[in-house]
Amino acid sequence: MHNGFKIIKMKQKTAILFCSLLLNMTVSAQILEPAKWHYGISEKSIKKGDEVELIFTIRLDETWHLYANIQDYEIGPLPAEFNFEPDNTYKIIGDLCAVNYLTEYDEVFEVKVNYFENTAEFRQKVKILSNDPIIKGSYSYQVCSTVDGKCIFGEDDFEFKITTKTD
Repeated sequence: MHNGFKIIKMKQKTAILFCSLLLNMTVSAQILEPAKWHYGISEKSIKKGDEVELIFTIRLDETWHLYANIQDYEIGPLPAEFNFEPDNTYKIIGDLCAVNYLTEYDEVFEVKVNYFENTAEFRQKVKILSNDPIIKGSYSYQVCSTVDGKCIFGEDDFEFKITTKTD
């Protein structure tokens, strides 16, 4: 009876250890999302023929950098990239602007990088060519931690549903 009791106790301990390890693995395997994307439009009252800015605002977790779309290197962190689906309801005007980015020499890649910390903002000017356009596209980006050097690649789609005023 004494050995049977020891075996039951060992099985209980093994089960508890296994559950603890499984819980630990689940918590550490969670997907990191250090960049939260939000979209907006520079004007509230829009008419056909108006020029407006599409605004992409990204909130970054502390100790994370997001790399700007404008870089001057061939090999380095992946810059943010935006693709707009062609449509005859709007026209892209100029290049996408990265607002208030920082520049620093990156010792890992041995190049100067343009990046954001805490908050990032990109703006794209468009001309509205028809009533109630829907502007769609996608973006991709890379964020890296300044603490442990961990980098994450992200991508997603965006959609701006613009309601125009008619005269």
